[in-house]
Amino acid sequence: MGIHTVRGVSIPYFTIWGGLTFFQIMILQSYFTFMIFLFEIPSGAIADFLGKNKALTLSALSLIFATVFYSLVPNLWLFFIAETFWALGIALISGTDEAFIYTTLKTLGKEKELPKYMARNRTMYLGAQIFSAPLGSVIAKYVSLQFTMMLLGYIYALAFIVSFSFKEPHSKNNNHKTDRYLNIIKDGFKQLKRNKILRILCLDRVLIESLIFILFWTYQIYLGAVNVPILFFGFVTSAISVVNLIFINVIPMISQRIKNKLILLISVDIICGIAYIFLGFTFNAILGILLILTIVATGYPRYLIYINGINKQVESENRATVLSTINMFTSFLRALILPFIGIILEWNVFIVFIFIGGLIILLTLVTRVKNDYL
Repeated sequence: MGIHTVRGVSIPYFTIWGGLTFFQIMILQSYFTFMIFLFEIPSGAIADFLGKNKALTLSALSLIFATVFYSLVPNLWLFFIAETFWALGIALISGTDEAFIYTTLKTLGKEKELPKYMARNRTMYLGAQIFSAPLGSVIAKYVSLQFTMMLLGYIYALAFIVSFSFKEPHSKNNNHKTDRYLNIIKDGFKQLKRNKILRILCLDRVLIESLIFILFWTYQIYLGAVNVPILFFGFVTSAISVVNLIFINVIPMISQRIKNKLILLISVDIICGIAYIFLGFTFNAILGILLILTIVATGYPRYLIYINGINKQVESENRATVLSTINMFTSFLRALILPFIGIILEWNVFIVFIFIGGLIILLTLVTRVKNDYL
C-alpha cells in the first residue's frame, strides 16, 4: 500500500492533467475527508463484526475502483466518485490495522511494545514511498501524469491478493456476531463520552495533527512557487518519506527513555509551529525544503507519543471501533478546514504557512494533556 506513484506529483496531476484550481482540489479533498468521517464508524464496526482481515481485503478492493475512476478522463464528477471509493478504502484501514497489530501483540503478551511495532509497520510503508515517489516523477515527466494513477490500480490489485494471507488473531474478544451492529457503533461514542482522559488526549492529537496534515497538500504548491521543476517533486517527496522513516523510529526510542513525555510532546509541537512560520517567510528553495523536512520530522511521528496513553484508556472489546471514532473526528475537522485553506491558497501559499504555525503554537500553549495521561 505504500507504493504510491502519484503522491510525489499529486498537485501537478490535479492541476495539469485534471485541470482543477487549488480551490477545487481542496473542495475535492474536503469531500474525501468528509466521506471518511461518514465511513469511519461503519468501517470500524465492520472490522469488529466481520473481522479485521476481511476489512483490509475490502479496503484494497475499494482502492482499485478508486484508481480506475481517477484515471479514465479528467472530469471533476468522476474524481468525486473516485474519492468516495478512496475514502471507503482508507476508512476500512484506519484503526483496523492498529487494532489488528495490538490484538496480535496482546495474544503474544507483547501489547506494551505496540509503539515499536507500529513504527516498524510504518517503516515498511514509508520504505515503499521512498522508492515510488521519484519513480512517479520520472513517469510524469517521460510518460504521462495519467499513467502515474493507472499504475496504482495494478499495485492495489497486488495488495488485494496479499490481504488473503492475513489470519485473524485468536482472542476471546474477536467474536462479535452476537452483538447488534448499532450497539457496536454506539460503544465508540460512549467510551469517549465517559472517559475524560481519553477525550483530552484525542482532542489534543486531532487538532494539531489536522493542522500538520495540511503540509501534504501545500508543499508541492510551495515547490512550484519557488520554481522547483516537476522532475524533482518526487525526490522531495522521497526525502520527506526518508525523514519520516527515521523519526518514527527515533521518537518511540526517545519516548521510552524519558519520564516526562509531555515535555517531548510540547517540544516537537513548538519546533513544528516555528518551522511552519519560517517557511512562510522563505523564498529560497533549499532552505524551504529543509523547513518542510523539519515539519515532517517533528509533526508526522507525534501520534506515536499518544499511542500507549490512548490504548490504555480504550476497552479492548471494540478497540477498532473506538480508534475509528477518533479518526472520524480527525476527518471531520479536516473537511471543515480544507475549503478555507483552498481560498487562502488561491491568494498566497506563504500566508497559509504562517497561519498554521501560529495556530500550532497557540494550541500547544493551552494543552490540557498531562504527563500521567501519556
